Amino acid sequence: MRPPEPFAAAPACILITGASSGIGAALARAFAARGEALLLTARRRERLEALAEELRQGHGVTVEVAPCDLAAEGAAASLQAEWRRRGLHLKGLVNNAGFGLRGEFDHLDPLEAQRMLQVLVQAAVELSQFALPEIRQQPDGFLVTVASLAGLVPGLAGSALYSACKAFLIRFSQALAAEQGADGVRVLVLCPGYVRSEFHAQLGAQERIQQLPSWFWMEADDLARRTLRALEGQAVVVVPGLVNQAIALLARLLPEPLARQLSRRFSRRYRQVDATT
Repeated sequence: MRPPEPFAAAPACILITGASSGIGAALARAFAARGEALLLTARRRERLEALAEELRQGHGVTVEVAPCDLAAEGAAASLQAEWRRRGLHLKGLVNNAGFGLRGEFDHLDPLEAQRMLQVLVQAAVELSQFALPEIRQQPDGFLVTVASLAGLVPGLAGSALYSACKAFLIRFSQALAAEQGADGVRVLVLCPGYVRSEFHAQLGAQERIQQLPSWFWMEADDLARRTLRALEGQAVVVVPGLVNQAIALLARLLPEPLARQLSRRFSRRYRQVDATT
């Protein structure tokens, strides 16, 4: 596999975290098809290299990879130092990296819980702060954060930290949109529901979750196309798909006790969690 091509005149690129699979890889393919230069990061170097080569060959775009574990302390600062060392400039940031933990909060491994907070919250915040000064210099600069429908509905039993992290990312993005709009930075927070990827298998809940009706699911490539279309609009919080939009609307309109009851039933049936609170 040939080494990544250097950025000839340091064209502005898009940094995508969690790019080795799932939503991140689908977004990388969608942006590459649009002719964008990319900087991809994730933990798995081999997958990143394979994806980068696919995109170079398929779309003639420049793609660099920077393997990084965003759960490590100081990872975001190290990543910033790396793109600066290579002479790269960002026009866009996609905060996509993340993972889930399954189980009641007081049964979680404290170290794994800390890793989740580091990846989903701390790294996203730090990368946004590092990237925004560069993104503001671009006429079409943007910041996309992948949150979740879980951040818009009552917290699901067995996902206390995940739901809370995604809710934080939604409010964080709304505030950034208010702050950065005058400078022309497009800020978007994506709130998908169930997307076919490795996420649920790694979570250990794939068998039960797969029993969800097919109309609950969205393909990662479809989500990526919807994301690029949404970037052309004005909405800050984007819930893709009619089913997900209906769920988000019900979560806003239903009385809280009823919404929580529905959430508990869902957790028992599809998430193998005996939600008793």
